[in-house]
Amino acid sequence: AVVSTQSTGITKAFEEGSKPAFRGGISNRAYEAAESEQTLGYSNSELMQQHQSAFDEQEQGLSRISGIVRRQKEIGLAMGDELDEQNDLLGEIQEKTEATGAQINRQTRAIGHVSAREGNLCGYWITIILLFVAIIAVIFWKVV
Repeated sequence: AVVSTQSTGITKAFEEGSKPAFRGGISNRAYEAAESEQTLGYSNSELMQQHQSAFDEQEQGLSRISGIVRRQKEIGLAMGDELDEQNDLLGEIQEKTEATGAQINRQTRAIGHVSAREGNLCGYWITIILLFVAIIAVIFWKVV
């Protein structure tokens, strides 16, 4: 296609070898689109109604999509809030778990100290047995 610019500054496309049908000024015919099979036989008002109907359908579809997107946003925000709460709970659980672990470590060390004294435990048992024998002897002495 060869492009020709008229003095009015409007660009028109013509097949090679063809000449513009209208020189000087602007002709609407040079810019008319070929009528498609879909529009053939319809008046301008009927075509406008079809376009308006299609536009209305698109608007309804966009309105439904907008509602869906709005709902998805609400769900996403609610999920974010729930995740924040869950993270807070997990933080509390972690703190309590660390405190419990520290307490278990202290108790384990205390048990270790008691276990280290087990060699002296035999002396405690001997003392307990001697005191028990002494109590029984005192009881029998008072009864006789």
